[in-house]
Amino acid sequence: MEQKNGYKNWIIGLVLYFIFSRLLFYLIGILFDASPLSWFYQFLDPVDLKNDLFRSILYLHIQPPLFNLFVGLIINLTNNSDIVFHTVYLLCGLIMTILLFKLQIFLGISPFISFLLSLLFASSPPVILYENWLFYEYPVAFLLLISCYFLYHFIINRKTINLILFFSSISLIVLTRTIFHIIWFIAIKIWLLAIFQKNLKKILISCFLPFILIFIFYFKNYLIFGQFSLNSWAGMNLIKMTWAVPTDQINKLVEDKKISEIASILPFGKPEDYQKYANFDTITNIAVLDKKFKETGIPNFNHIGYIKVSKEYYKAAKYLIAKYPQYYLISVAKAFYAYLKPCSDSTIIKGNNRSVINPYLHFYEYYLLGGFLIKFWHRIYTNQFGKNDIIYINLLYIYLPIIYLWGFLLLFKGKTLLKIAEPQKIILFLIIFNILYVTIVGNLTETGENMRFRFLLLPYTYILLGTLTQKIFNQHA
Repeated sequence: MEQKNGYKNWIIGLVLYFIFSRLLFYLIGILFDASPLSWFYQFLDPVDLKNDLFRSILYLHIQPPLFNLFVGLIINLTNNSDIVFHTVYLLCGLIMTILLFKLQIFLGISPFISFLLSLLFASSPPVILYENWLFYEYPVAFLLLISCYFLYHFIINRKTINLILFFSSISLIVLTRTIFHIIWFIAIKIWLLAIFQKNLKKILISCFLPFILIFIFYFKNYLIFGQFSLNSWAGMNLIKMTWAVPTDQINKLVEDKKISEIASILPFGKPEDYQKYANFDTITNIAVLDKKFKETGIPNFNHIGYIKVSKEYYKAAKYLIAKYPQYYLISVAKAFYAYLKPCSDSTIIKGNNRSVINPYLHFYEYYLLGGFLIKFWHRIYTNQFGKNDIIYINLLYIYLPIIYLWGFLLLFKGKTLLKIAEPQKIILFLIIFNILYVTIVGNLTETGENMRFRFLLLPYTYILLGTLTQKIFNQHA
């Protein structure tokens, strides 16, 4: 009883700190940034979300449906959507902070270390920036963490409700973030069937409706658009993995009609850039499929013509990757380089909030994460489109491999290293599996804002850091 009350006091401390810190950040000028709704490619036109929500979601093909549906519902049901968005994100942040503490306790980490790392997580610049930014990364990070919590409760009490909540949470992830494919869901289901053989019926019953929900949206896209997928951008993303191929070699292949000249055009262009490859004068009488531009002036990438454009890019990318695997590997290296940049990198998040916490952000990125290493080595790289980038390394190139490798070591030697029991090992396995999945799939298929992928794993990183800190503490106690 004393132990439970002790944990309760720690949690009360976390709640009070979270509330105080958010009030402080608000007072210094941190405000919720809903501007992505106006110009991010991933959102449908706000006008369509407002005036024709459910039909727009039915004909959405560029993204899984859940986040646009969430945004559309808030816009339609509230008079001040920014306040509601902010409230939802704050609740996600508070719950993540508490769950981070509880999962560390479950893994045998002391309350003090768990409390300290939960505070550091809640206070870190990436969390502050993403928590105040209308995009799907923060909710997905929340869902990844809470899914571990539901599985942890199932391990403890074997109640079906916890399995239902677990499968429901990971189905919401699939329906929100493209990188989490239906195959990811199936792999987790098979894994659980393998380790909980006495609970096969519970697992099959619990995953049935969440799986059917995912399948319905995949099948809907197959029936309407001819593709069993929740994202029609695969080709436009994959072509970026061929940018290391020299321009003259691409031009030669175009001249020889081996690939389409679309390979020489930057993806995610305006409709007029692709008139040779697709019809952008369609009349389906469905706004989200017909309009070339959103009301905000940004191209409507949900126009039906972009499906064919993406397929053209995909064919060119497949050919180039097969012909020049060495250049594809260079692109993969660039993807991993971007992945190891700070999650708060200015490539992703700009604007007022970044300016408000700039001194804190500078300390975090420059000193704690090793941005100062740019003084000792850097290079200027120019890509085939003439864009210059400064290449340098930071301490994350050391920190993360150590933390991830430590996680692997715990899976195999956890009982010896930290008295990790079988129930704890199940949660560790899920964490390591998700880290591997996001890291490999993300960096093999896309290059650009790969540090956004890593933010999804940030709570997991803190959990693994907690186990490593506990091991170091035990050795010096």
